[in-house]
Amino acid sequence: MKEKLPALIPQVYLHYDPYTSKQLKGEKRLSRERVDFLLLLPYRKNIVIEIDGQQHYSEKDKANPQLYKASPKLYAEMVAEDRRLRLAGYELYRFGGYEFCDDAKAKQTVENFFDDLFKLHSIL
Repeated sequence: MKEKLPALIPQVYLHYDPYTSKQLKGEKRLSRERVDFLLLLPYRKNIVIEIDGQQHYSEKDKANPQLYKASPKLYAEMVAEDRRLRLAGYELYRFGGYEFCDDAKAKQTVENFFDDLFKLHSIL
């Protein structure tokens, strides 16, 4: 039954860009090439798990670099990539970084998530 155990892999590149930053002249060709976690479930079920810090939805304020402002552009890029991943066959789950500020609550959040996810997919 080992072949039915899930595998959780951190910091995964879902697609490979063969060009160097120098060749791309500092421009990113692939908007979101790396994900926080990839969970591989039996029967070729692939799940992306992202933990979003403020860099996912805000930018530094040019007038005051210690402050961040919501960025509709960054948010739109993120949700467009979410759609692309889903259409490519991935399930996608996002957590807000704030959910992990308290260790006890974070532990419970993660445990509840995996319990619910494994029930949904009939794992374990």
